[in-house]
Amino acid sequence: MYEKVDAVLSENSSDNYFYDDEFMYVQELLSEFTNIDWENLIRGLKDKDDKYKIRLAYCIDEDNGVYGFNLLLDLLNESDEVAEYAIDSLRSFDGEEYKKIIASNKQIKDKVEKLLKKASLPIERILEAFLQQNKL
Repeated sequence: MYEKVDAVLSENSSDNYFYDDEFMYVQELLSEFTNIDWENLIRGLKDKDDKYKIRLAYCIDEDNGVYGFNLLLDLLNESDEVAEYAIDSLRSFDGEEYKKIIASNKQIKDKVEKLLKKASLPIERILEAFLQQNKL
């Protein structure tokens, strides 16, 4: 499965095509990931560009469990744009166990507050919703 996800995320397709069509295919593939697939994906991320990481973050939600959650947390250390997409996707993790982890991690709150200082209005709304949802 990892190879299929990697191939789609690596394609130089238009953003419209990806966000209209391909992201659902990637979500479907991610739902079938094994632990080894997740480990391969995480290991290979360091060599990927921001477009790849943004698309990946867009595809991850609470259905991906702890692997998806931890991957999004790792993406917070990437560029601001990648971090913004990761935070947007983290909003789907609204289970109490995830909220506790987020609320107890000062680095997450610091990152969100840093991003807020230069965020456009739509990004500002996403960041504020994340802060409110997690009571940060």
